Amino acid sequence: MTITQTQAREISAGIQFHGRKMDFGFEFEELPRYWYGNDAFKSTLMNALSCLFLEGERLFIDAVRDNQHLVTDERLKTQVKNFIKQEAIHGHEHHQLSEYLDTLGYPATKVEEQERAVRLLLKKYVPAKDRLAITCAVEHFTAMLAHQMLTNTELTDEMDPRIREMWKWHAIEETEHKGVCFDVYEAAGGGYWKRVFHMATITMSFVIRLSTVQAYFLWKDKQLFKWSTWKSAFRFYWKTPALIPTIWKEYKDYYRRDFHPWEHDNRELLEGWEAEHDNYKAV
Repeated sequence: MTITQTQAREISAGIQFHGRKMDFGFEFEELPRYWYGNDAFKSTLMNALSCLFLEGERLFIDAVRDNQHLVTDERLKTQVKNFIKQEAIHGHEHHQLSEYLDTLGYPATKVEEQERAVRLLLKKYVPAKDRLAITCAVEHFTAMLAHQMLTNTELTDEMDPRIREMWKWHAIEETEHKGVCFDVYEAAGGGYWKRVFHMATITMSFVIRLSTVQAYFLWKDKQLFKWSTWKSAFRFYWKTPALIPTIWKEYKDYYRRDFHPWEHDNRELLEGWEAEHDNYKAV
């Protein structure tokens, strides 16, 4: 089904969501070191990604808050409030995982400190609208990954089922609010060239930063230079679950002038998750 830009905006305006304080029913200490298919590459990839979330979420919150005075639509104002709640809770959960990773010898909270310094520099020197454009770009990345997390069993089947629930919860909420920052950006008068420029730069910087953190984790585990690690990396990105070719079309769509996040309409995933989960407190 083809979704027009007008339909995508109507979907985005009609999405209702709230924050959730989850009860996953386990402690991180119960997890094996390589909780993702007993695979060093895949486990450290997701651990490294998690370390970037705390300050990333705070960056998003700052950017939206610094532009929300330009929002006049009451529905979007409500979405902004709930977006901030969700992102704050995400950061808290991933920080707890970082504290556990510290006990395994990974410098996870040090990574968070480095990310905090970058966030504060951006807040000080980068205009609010540009920070919002950066946020839109990263939110598109998270929306693409969230969709894969919720639909691609090749991506999730080998995860420890306990932490898989945490990642799927994060994915469902990233899906719920995937249009909010984009709508705020447009309400703030953000233009096309700024949006796509920051997507291009964020693509490079995000991949470099994630890869650097993961490489250090693998080095700490004496896994970085093993053939099995590089073989797993190639397979993950290009064979199974083939993450790069799987998300490529959605990624390219962002560069269209008439793009809107909800043209990729996957609302049915939201209803399915809600029907199967009651282990949270709505906030």
